[in-house]
Amino acid sequence: MATVIDEETKAYQKLIKRFPLRPIRDNKQNDLAAGVCDALVERGDQLSQAERDYLEVLTDIIAKYESKWTDECAKMSPRDLIQYLMTQNNLAQKDLVPEFGSPSRVSEFLKGERHLSMEQTKRLAERFKLNIAALIE
Repeated sequence: MATVIDEETKAYQKLIKRFPLRPIRDNKQNDLAAGVCDALVERGDQLSQAERDYLEVLTDIIAKYESKWTDECAKMSPRDLIQYLMTQNNLAQKDLVPEFGSPSRVSEFLKGERHLSMEQTKRLAERFKLNIAALIE
């Protein structure tokens, strides 16, 4: 019996080293947590009880971070939301050229001179893992 507990403790400690169970404060931490979560979910029924416990707490932490972020973003216009996401992810206008198609389109959008096209909306939603409705005016 002691070996099972020891193995579960080791598995749990390994997960804690990979991603400690504490509040998520930014998108980078959230991405790391999501990666750990995805890897555990892929293993499905093969998880030990300790791994299932860790996964349960990790998903709660992720959900809490994402719901706070979603609540803040729901109140923003698409332009404000993109500017907010750029700040949170340390992005410059040039970093969004693939989603907009050209540097001038990024600039025009951020200045309020242009609305998002449907294609730009789709690409931005995919990049930032947003519901497309958040970017439709």
